[in-house]
Amino acid sequence: PPPVASQLPRDGMPNNAPDATRGTDTPKPVPVDVTRIDLTPRSGQPQPSPGGHPPVLPGAGGDPIGSSGSGAGGGTPGGITPTASTSEVLSLIAAGDKALSEGRAVEARTILSRAYLHPQCTSGDREMLRGKLTHLNDDLVFSARVTPGDPLCETYSVASGDSLVKIAKKRELATDWRLIQRINRISSPRNLSVGQKLKLVRGPFHAVVTKSDYRLDLFAGPPTEPERWVLVRSYRVGLGEKNGTPTGEFVIKKGSKLVNPPWVNPRTGEKFGADDPKNPIGEYWLGWQGVGASESVTGYGLHGTIDPTSIGEQKSMGCVRLGDDDVAQIYELLVEDISRVRVVP
Repeated sequence: PPPVASQLPRDGMPNNAPDATRGTDTPKPVPVDVTRIDLTPRSGQPQPSPGGHPPVLPGAGGDPIGSSGSGAGGGTPGGITPTASTSEVLSLIAAGDKALSEGRAVEARTILSRAYLHPQCTSGDREMLRGKLTHLNDDLVFSARVTPGDPLCETYSVASGDSLVKIAKKRELATDWRLIQRINRISSPRNLSVGQKLKLVRGPFHAVVTKSDYRLDLFAGPPTEPERWVLVRSYRVGLGEKNGTPTGEFVIKKGSKLVNPPWVNPRTGEKFGADDPKNPIGEYWLGWQGVGASESVTGYGLHGTIDPTSIGEQKSMGCVRLGDDDVAQIYELLVEDISRVRVVP
């Protein structure tokens, strides 16, 4: 259940963040529509065959993305779990590996993600692909290096008067300002100088929670075009007791992201302060707003935990728990009113 006390500031240092003060202002960059990011390979590079199967989100029972059906994780549209990935999947994996070996990392991520989302990719190959894509995105997304041609990232030169909060707003990033600090290894948000080059990660990112595997897959791509999403990395999660975590489609609710939130137990009325070490919510909260058939589902979200042993277990009141480091990353990567959350069996 969500924190119920008054909302805390969500943008870090909205009023007292010191600015860089040396040098002259640089022109304001042209805004970019983060919901229309192009994640497709360049012309002439390997792509899934036009007549192939529609991609699926892992755990969605083989139903094409955007459909309302559900079933056993990793199946095909006919409901039969393949014992071996098809030649089409294996061709995608081979094409992705070739792109990677030739230094075309961005294209490799796109192609390998298509293989991961293919309805006839086996669970074993998906596990292998998660490892490859996680390793790939450790550099593409989470390092301080900007890979040429990566639509998810850009280089920014710090201007006079900038702060991390201002930079994120100026460039209309669909990520939190803390992510700039993380990937650029900035010890303090106050340590900025005019002309300093920063890597910015544009986003947007989305989460798919597969309950049967206690796993959250993080994707990047346009919110309304999940067939174009690319896999970024995966996280272990804890779920609701007695299978209490609802399945469905959600978006990160406006005004719901909280740092160090207080919480009231809805069952007992017990109150936990923001700095209470016994507060089971942990350090971060991201509330969900149901969409479509899930519109009436309220009161759930993503949060941390003070019980690391509950990850991989059903011990929450229905929400999805993550470990401390993982929930901090998720907080920085998912944004209100844009980032989608899909929970599948």
